[in-house]
Amino acid sequence: MSAVAVLLAVAAVLLAPRRRAPVPGPRAHGSSAAAGPATVDDAAAALVLVAATLRSGSGAVEALEEVARVVEGPAGQELAVVAAAHRWGEPADRAWEHVGPGWAAAAVAWHAAHDAGAAPAGLLAAAAARMREEEGRRLETALHRSGVLLVLPLGLCFLPGFVATTVAPVVLQLVGSVLR
Repeated sequence: MSAVAVLLAVAAVLLAPRRRAPVPGPRAHGSSAAAGPATVDDAAAALVLVAATLRSGSGAVEALEEVARVVEGPAGQELAVVAAAHRWGEPADRAWEHVGPGWAAAAVAWHAAHDAGAAPAGLLAAAAARMREEEGRRLETALHRSGVLLVLPLGLCFLPGFVATTVAPVVLQLVGSVLR
């Protein structure tokens, strides 16, 4: 692995924003019970590093192994599982099944590149961008939903006060003026 690729890998890991939303799906076979699944941001950052490593001239499986060694935590462990599956001779589409559906975008990109005989670097970088975009949409939807769920109880709390201070006096005034 060239020095430029190592510097790019270290810079990408250090500068990547940290969101702690877990990647959906089961944990990888090689991950520890306390670590949990990789976050979407960690998985996307790892894919960007794999793409950079591939662009530096490493082979596909070697790139997975290099990034798995550099990236700490569940994302590195899950990439090591994929690399090991490739080393054991599993087909490209089955190698990514060991890390769960959160890596689906990476699996599709890897499989498409493998079937076409093309370099997967560009497809993996696009998959990482898609993963981050989908996670952003998911978080935005959750934020909007929490706003709606917060307004309903507040409305129910303030409704009796509103009725007692505005509606009831007006109704009483109208009833009093009609009865006179």
